[in-house]
Amino acid sequence: MNAPVTGHGDDRHRRRGWRVVLFAVFTLTGFSALTLQVVWQRVIALHSGVDLVSFTTVVAAFLAGLGLGSLLGGWLADRLGPARSLVAFACSNVAIAGYAFASIWLLYDVYEDWAGDLTSPGAKFAFNVILLIIPTILMGLSLPLVARGVVARVRDAGSLVGRLYALNTLGAAAGAATSGWVLQGSLGFVDTVRLAGVLNLLAAVLVGLSARSPLRSIDRPARSLPGTGAGDDPEMSGAGQGGRAVWPWYVIYGLTGAVALGFELVFFRLVDGIMRSNSYTFAHVLASYLTFFGLGVAVGSVIVRRTARPDRWFLGLQFLVGLCALAGVIAFVRVLPHTPVWDRAADYLTGDGLSTGFRHPDGSLNRAFGPVLLGVPLLIMAAPVACMGAAFPCAQALVSQRVETLGRHTGLLQFSNIVGNVAGTLLVGFVAIDHLGTAGTYRVLALALLVPGLAAAWLTTGGRRLLLAGGVITALSALLVLFPSNQRLWAQLNGVPGDHLMLAEDRSCATALKLVDGQWVLTVNSASQNNYPFDDYHVLIGMMPTLVHPEPDTGMALGLGIGATPYGLAVDPRLERITTVEICGGELDLLRGLADGGAFELQRFFTDPRQHLVVGDGRDHLLRTGKRYDVIVVDTLRPQAAFSGSLYSKEFYELVASRLDGGGLMAQWAPSPRVTNTITEVFPHAVRVTVPQYGNSTFIVASRSPIAIDRGALVERFRAGRDAFSTTQAASLEAYLASAVVECLADGEPLPPVAPEAINRDLRPRDEYFVNDPGQVAERAPSCGSG
Repeated sequence: MNAPVTGHGDDRHRRRGWRVVLFAVFTLTGFSALTLQVVWQRVIALHSGVDLVSFTTVVAAFLAGLGLGSLLGGWLADRLGPARSLVAFACSNVAIAGYAFASIWLLYDVYEDWAGDLTSPGAKFAFNVILLIIPTILMGLSLPLVARGVVARVRDAGSLVGRLYALNTLGAAAGAATSGWVLQGSLGFVDTVRLAGVLNLLAAVLVGLSARSPLRSIDRPARSLPGTGAGDDPEMSGAGQGGRAVWPWYVIYGLTGAVALGFELVFFRLVDGIMRSNSYTFAHVLASYLTFFGLGVAVGSVIVRRTARPDRWFLGLQFLVGLCALAGVIAFVRVLPHTPVWDRAADYLTGDGLSTGFRHPDGSLNRAFGPVLLGVPLLIMAAPVACMGAAFPCAQALVSQRVETLGRHTGLLQFSNIVGNVAGTLLVGFVAIDHLGTAGTYRVLALALLVPGLAAAWLTTGGRRLLLAGGVITALSALLVLFPSNQRLWAQLNGVPGDHLMLAEDRSCATALKLVDGQWVLTVNSASQNNYPFDDYHVLIGMMPTLVHPEPDTGMALGLGIGATPYGLAVDPRLERITTVEICGGELDLLRGLADGGAFELQRFFTDPRQHLVVGDGRDHLLRTGKRYDVIVVDTLRPQAAFSGSLYSKEFYELVASRLDGGGLMAQWAPSPRVTNTITEVFPHAVRVTVPQYGNSTFIVASRSPIAIDRGALVERFRAGRDAFSTTQAASLEAYLASAVVECLADGEPLPPVAPEAINRDLRPRDEYFVNDPGQVAERAPSCGSG
């Protein structure tokens, strides 16, 4: 590293040691920042919903704060000077720590108080901005302040700031991975953010202690060698190195930032589909993205030191982002089936992958665990994201003018890129995926990068200009032609031929029906849900509590699924109004397609005037509605699925109980002893129903009032609506109701207490983070016997 010539070797060594410490601190703050982002994203989802709309608003709000912080940090850095910029950096970390300690209260308790008034995406976005703007601005200050503190010569700006950014990004990748895979599941959300806050305090202390000696000399004018010092850098209004105007580079970096975040969203959708949408996907994709980006920045820092034309490198790398993104998916769809690993990959894609955990039912480890977690991000994301990262030091070199204005230009560069990030997030999250699907969005994003590719060719001198331009157009055109259709892409992700798949993709989900052994299997983001024709089990979850209730009038189904559970709810003609809430709007289109194809149950479902269908997050809908229901049934996710903890927690059951009318009943699958414990923690009356014809699967019917099971009454009430089923299934259901296997779990008497780890909480969803679960917990003993 270069340092100003002071005439004192000790001072030079102190400066070098100071930089090493500061680089380590900057890596640490990256770790903390992404730890906080991963947890905050998950906590906010409890009240804002878990669809892509909510995800997009949180990401956009987070980025907006970072962008404003970068702009403010650049302005501050150039006014404070090197030493005081570092003091400001330390102070910002103290403030971030303070916010981290209070963040769960703000993002969980305060958000819950306001959630009922946030009825539109715009209102949610504005509220997310209000909650996140202060800490994210403080985070955004970091790079301009630290850059001003360590760069002494403008010629070093691209390389040195690039290395800073690379280390910070790699620290962020480690934070995302560690918080996602370890901390959230092992410590819970509250302790994880506290740990991140402590790391920010540690960073502030290290900066303060290490800077005590250098701070007295870091602002002192240095005697620079001729042609190397800051005083030899011309101050050119609107001009960068070589006299070129710099403002176009801010604009270009902003536009390519929009493309970069657009690609991040589609990368997430693909990897989420391959990982079968489990609890670790978000952090894993984010960690992979940041790792590849950070490594790319490190490579770009080397490139920019060795080239006299960072402009051509910057534009060429941006074009390569699009080419590599297309090539990765083409390799997955068209090349992988012709390689020796395809048999194992095909076996994985035809199953449920990691959505049921990392072990098969027989206890053996899923052999696809390593290849999927490591190989898929490498194939799809590594090259394009590394190119994005490598372009940053080139952009930094293009806009750097004088050391005295380095903070402003670094902050403005970050700000322009983040403005593009926000725009790309909103456009892709709200518009492109809805209208173009994953494959179409890929094509549009790659096509947008044709412009920097042609610009790079134009900057080439001599007769090669037209030749390179032709090569750019030819290469992109060839990959666009080879790129698979959305149907073929998702057919491969679901492990079936293209003509065995019906697809409906929107911004919330990639929903499909795949034909397997004569049955239609519903998948959401490639994870299987349930089948058509309807099985008895899912019908009974909806039907049983309705038939048990003495006078049901209103019902709600959280989750449409294949339609079996809300259809079971509607069997009882005594119900006058039924609300079905489904987060994946595409499911409605797919099931209407099945109805048009002759599925008579679905024909009845969609023509039932009692049915009111709502597209949205089920918990979010419950939180915002003031209505009460006689019956609420939950056709929920596997406990290992992403965000499933919000539908298996004590707080969720308390919310359900608050929306039940007097004597109201809830029914839900009970996939683990912890879920059973959590339900009986809230509901003093509960019975467990076992369905032998579905592998002895169970579900729980719970209430705050006594539950009376009269099998004769169940059969009589069922007969009033038995024409809703085929003759065979009607007979099967009636026979089951006549001898239903029902076990009483709670009858109002006090239950034995259980340890905190034996239940799920909103802020500690233990079943969801199955990697960190030390093992099955004991189910509390029932207070009553079998009925």
